Amino acid sequence: MIITSRESIIDVLCPAKVNLYLEVKGKRPDGYHELDTLMQTVSIYDRLVLEPSDGGTEIRCSDPGIPCGPENTVWRAADEMRLATGCRAGVRVFIEKRIPAGGGLGGGSSDAAGMIAGLNLLWKLGLPPARMLEIGGRVGSDVAFFLVGATAVCRGRGEMVTAAEGPQAPLHLVVVYPGFPVSTKEIFGCLKLDLTESSDNDNIFKLTKELRLGGVASVVPRLFNRLEGTTLAARPELNAVKQAMAREGLLGVTMSGSGSCFFGLCERKEVASEKARNLIASGVGLAIACESTRE
Repeated sequence: MIITSRESIIDVLCPAKVNLYLEVKGKRPDGYHELDTLMQTVSIYDRLVLEPSDGGTEIRCSDPGIPCGPENTVWRAADEMRLATGCRAGVRVFIEKRIPAGGGLGGGSSDAAGMIAGLNLLWKLGLPPARMLEIGGRVGSDVAFFLVGATAVCRGRGEMVTAAEGPQAPLHLVVVYPGFPVSTKEIFGCLKLDLTESSDNDNIFKLTKELRLGGVASVVPRLFNRLEGTTLAARPELNAVKQAMAREGLLGVTMSGSGSCFFGLCERKEVASEKARNLIASGVGLAIACESTRE
């Protein structure tokens, strides 16, 4: 994330993510699934603007479809910060939504992470990174990842985060949102795991190595998402999205999270921009050219 401040206002750019690798290793006693995933932040950003208020939490959002009450992860992040620190200060926050909701890009989790980091500055709490990670883990599975950012291996239900060395040069991507969300709960509910068919656990380390060495061609064969088949079976119309991206020449087209977004790689930034324009013209959905980030 990118944080700037002016007087008593904190401005936070909260990035989206894609799952370069996602394996589901079984169901946990707590009802969540055990994950093994390599996540990468990309340059699609929500924006939070935080300022002090007399008390409580007040949220406004540019997207009228986003709830602005206690069910919002940003609201929950403020509640957890107060609970963890005893601070009773108020906050007023405006969310400018640019990350498609329900697309598997982690917008809600990223916004919650941005709220935690932003409140740490706004309320002058001085919390160390480890304390914010702990708070983030209580808000949601992927929140801790966004507090680390860039490239990271995440395990457990996503809250155990280990920073990884990312690509030497930015990866150029096109992300396509087909215009409708997919329910993560629904997809995990449909998931049937045959653990004897699980992918080689070493693949995530091999992918991390290829990212470090650079070169799209060596990264593409290692992109993987265990949930993709389940989502395509549940929402077969998404097959047309993946096929359109492949016809356009995008490399390694893979679903992010539980969908509905897919991403594909390009060799160069200008190629990604051209392919995004072509996909928009084809009517496949919202196509966004972006690149991997280091924050």
